[in-house]
Amino acid sequence: MGMKNSVKRISVGAAALLGGAVLAGTVGATAASAAEPGKVEFCAQGNYAAYVEIHPVDLGGGSSSAGMASTIQNPGQCWKHSFDSAGATAPVDVWGIRADGSTFHVGASSYTTGAGIGLGAQGTPANPSMVQW
Repeated sequence: MGMKNSVKRISVGAAALLGGAVLAGTVGATAASAAEPGKVEFCAQGNYAAYVEIHPVDLGGGSSSAGMASTIQNPGQCWKHSFDSAGATAPVDVWGIRADGSTFHVGASSYTTGAGIGLGAQGTPANPSMVQW
């Protein structure tokens, strides 16, 4: 009987250690994915090509920032660009591209240069989703 209890204690201890290792790995991955101030990062994380569109921003006094779009990113690719709109907040849209070349809306957010933004297009064309970091 002493042997069964020893094995059980070792298993519980090993599970706790593994749980801690998984948690530590998750925390590290999240921290590495933080948005950089003044940068827009976009990744195609689903099984379709995608791009992000950054809309022009009214800066007041009759001036506005230029809008732009990323290059098309194939699944697994990322794009990063400095985009300074003088501290303004710009609307952004993420678009996916189907195999036939037609586009579909994946999601929308806003980008403030002081914080930066990271966006990922995930899922499939039939069930797209967007993640933000």
